Amino acid sequence: MSLRVWALKVGELRPLSRAGLLLLSARCAMRVEPWLPPGMGALWQDGLEQVASAAFEMPARSNPATTLARALSNRGAQACHRLAPTDEPLGRCMNYATQTFAAAVEASALEAGPALKKAVIDSAKLSASVAGVLAHAGRIRVPTGQDPVDVACVAMWDAIRADIPMLAAVTSELETATSRVQALRELAPLWPGRAPAWARR
Repeated sequence: MSLRVWALKVGELRPLSRAGLLLLSARCAMRVEPWLPPGMGALWQDGLEQVASAAFEMPARSNPATTLARALSNRGAQACHRLAPTDEPLGRCMNYATQTFAAAVEASALEAGPALKKAVIDSAKLSASVAGVLAHAGRIRVPTGQDPVDVACVAMWDAIRADIPMLAAVTSELETATSRVQALRELAPLWPGRAPAWARR
């Protein structure tokens, strides 16, 4: 089944301000952190700080988002290529994880409007692709009679959707947080209930 079946619709994002949309994309990136390529911690943290700051600031004419997004994309592509002969699914997951965040970083350079919503939806779709890759690779166990792709992708989209009302209610509180990234992590669990076993690599 295509991820488009579960993908966010523009109307679902209506409760979110520009800040809320960017923070939603950052949460999508946080959810796929287990599949970061090695050695990306500093670059990833810098990106999260940039997105969290941009959520409460108007885009600058000269924005480093494009450069950072390209760096993220390159790291994911390199990991995917390196792992292709030995663990192709893991390499693809690493690529999707970095692409998820690259889309979020690119969104941080946009003003409120249709382009921003599209970028945020793209980020969410890329994050959900990780679940699809793992399921198709046979790395997600489900009870007999259930489809691993359905189970994993629905879990991912349910987690993404759970963030929307939460962020709509508390986005303004994050503006004055000492660490917006830390506050964003602590607002609510990234997964409703307990994180699935496959999401804790």
